[in-house]
Amino acid sequence: MRRISTLHDVFARGDIVPWRVVLMTFVLISFGLGGCSGPKRTQPVETEPWPDPEPAAGTPTLLAVGLLEKAKSLELSADGPALVMDGASGRRLARLDGPGKVVCKRDGRKVAWQAGGLRGTSETVILQPLDPGHRVNHGEFEYRGEFLVRPTPGGEGLTLVNNLDLESYLRGVVPWEIGRHERNRMAALEAQAVAARTYTLSHLGTRKSRGFDLYASVKDQVYKGSADEDPLCNLAVDNTAGLVLRFEGREIEAYYSACCGGVSSNIEEVWARGPKPYLISKPDSPGADEDAYCSTFRHFHWREVWTAKRLEEIMRKSLPEYVKYMTQPGRTDWAGPVFSPRDGSASADRPGGLRNLEILARTTSGRVAQLAVTTDAGVYHVRGDRVRWVLKPSDGNPFILRSAMFEVELVRDGDHLVEVATRGRGYGHGIGLCQTGALVMAEQGNNVREILAHYYPGAVLDEVGP
Repeated sequence: MRRISTLHDVFARGDIVPWRVVLMTFVLISFGLGGCSGPKRTQPVETEPWPDPEPAAGTPTLLAVGLLEKAKSLELSADGPALVMDGASGRRLARLDGPGKVVCKRDGRKVAWQAGGLRGTSETVILQPLDPGHRVNHGEFEYRGEFLVRPTPGGEGLTLVNNLDLESYLRGVVPWEIGRHERNRMAALEAQAVAARTYTLSHLGTRKSRGFDLYASVKDQVYKGSADEDPLCNLAVDNTAGLVLRFEGREIEAYYSACCGGVSSNIEEVWARGPKPYLISKPDSPGADEDAYCSTFRHFHWREVWTAKRLEEIMRKSLPEYVKYMTQPGRTDWAGPVFSPRDGSASADRPGGLRNLEILARTTSGRVAQLAVTTDAGVYHVRGDRVRWVLKPSDGNPFILRSAMFEVELVRDGDHLVEVATRGRGYGHGIGLCQTGALVMAEQGNNVREILAHYYPGAVLDEVGP
């Protein structure tokens, strides 16, 4: 592995970073038990405690992306000749000589399959095109690489996994994360490609218990296969092939969001994570007293309104979910007390009527750090970015509150709460790269190195490899 230099050093000296394409070789391995006019993301949606990723030696030949879980049945196809194989041994089960399909169902702890006039059961099943240029298909989507089907761990049904190389995966990620744009925004597309590649490598192993590496959704990165790839986004992936961001020799946790609202977040104030020197709170502007790069985004300013009755209905589910989420191992110390009951008979699972909301503390960036929600049952102490999951919009669009950078407005009729409103800025958690800001920086002539240096200060631009 060769250290290039810090991003600030690179563009300060005017050095040219060598863009080397890392050639990815497809080999068969088993993953068994063991836009778009602009950014629209609220990633990531955390649903499980954060495990330590397993160290990876160099570039993974294949990446396993989880497409579906708990499916009752799966009908898969290939658009050319393909093999149906046992995932554990690599033994051929059937051959599809032309466009054909394989049907899979759960059979106890195995997968029951039908293909090419044959049938059987196997612990895992792989559908692999004979020609890597052909695609595998499920529903309306098509994918590069191959499919792996396995019983969903710890549950019913089947899990569908797409095994493919890293660079092909990014072609199905970048346009869905930052959108499709003109050439004057190419530097932002390249920055997104580097961030997405780095995020991928830094999160390998975190979904091992699910039987794959990454979700194909906002739980990790939105991935929709090869059916609607974008030529400029593909070029951005190619232009940055093999380049990642590192800090002290390891890939950084390259988070990003749609719009930071004018200032980025310290990660440790938003999630139950330790501090990272490259994920810090800083203004998203070229200088003091200047407008933020992302200030023209349509959701830079927003307002959400609920009737008190409607918010009570939402919180009957969202508050108990918050308590369950924050009392999981790895979060309790960071969260502190999550519920103070009104009396001995009160239960956190039954919030009852809504009485009050009060912001008790803010983060360095001005986001809500602690929100006290008072109900008939007691007081819920909501920490960090999880306020967005508690204050879900009435119509479910978006599915969580746009940002934690907001003020609360209460309307009362005497002592009776009638209406609740939030007035805020930004879209997403605000950690790391601000996608809207990156697009504006590109329009203003900044290159990919300058954009990455702005959003990940102190990171090192390096090449994937051992």
